[in-house]
Amino acid sequence: MKEAVLSRPFILALSLNEMSKETAESKTLDDQVYRCVCNYIRANNNSVIVLTGEEPFLDSRLSELILLARSNGWPASVDTNCLFDEPPALDGIQQIRLRLFSLNPHLHNRIACDRQSFRKTTEYAGWLADNYSGEKIMVFPVCRENYEEMPAVVDWCRSLNFIPNFFVVPRQHEYSVDLQDYRVVLKALHELPPKNIIIDAPLLGLSGWPNICPGGRSAMHIGVDGGIKPCPDFPYPLCRLEEDIPRAWRTLQEKIAELNKLCSSCGHFPACGGGCLSNKTEAGKDCYCFADG
Repeated sequence: MKEAVLSRPFILALSLNEMSKETAESKTLDDQVYRCVCNYIRANNNSVIVLTGEEPFLDSRLSELILLARSNGWPASVDTNCLFDEPPALDGIQQIRLRLFSLNPHLHNRIACDRQSFRKTTEYAGWLADNYSGEKIMVFPVCRENYEEMPAVVDWCRSLNFIPNFFVVPRQHEYSVDLQDYRVVLKALHELPPKNIIIDAPLLGLSGWPNICPGGRSAMHIGVDGGIKPCPDFPYPLCRLEEDIPRAWRTLQEKIAELNKLCSSCGHFPACGGGCLSNKTEAGKDCYCFADG
């Protein structure tokens, strides 16, 4: 790992743009939200900014935020879907995150809903391997179609000097794993070589795995309209950015405590943190949890 390891609190994830599934129109970050984030960066340190969205490299405010973060000692991470024609400038960015759904081009493109996605992702991964010295993360969302590929993904990432980051897609996802296969997936995750990989699967805590997803624990996500979530994959905002980020963080913690009310009395809670917040049932338990059975 390099010096700027992006796992220390507080992690502030921010969507610069997004595509509305309802209207198929692009939305950009609200100006008031942008000003609030900038004010917070100026006044604080020992934090990390993660810039995400449909394609953050297509937003002019990305370079402004990177410059501001760099001047205030914030490491910066950028998620990209490779929707640019030429590789963008990476000055001041400590970490780049790509998303790979499969090493099978047709499966990757089908899950990504983009016939060119696999080519764009792999070509940019190769470009980064040759031209970028910062931390390179390959995010692999594990689903029912691709979980058998995980060992091969680890090998492929290491050939390009990428760190693989595995997480199991939430139950609302079109390709989510069923209950029967979920234990198989956790077992496969547990058997991966532990060195230089990241696994954001909280229920692995029940099997002794140390990695716990940071969503809602050391990280929060701000949507383009100011909606606050523990992570981008959570299905709805738990609160809004009304005045300042510390107040929104406190409100988010209160909401998460409510979601974890049932789990907090379980003896396994220190190990799994209540599981994946996106998988909570109406009763407040991770729908994949097997602690009682």
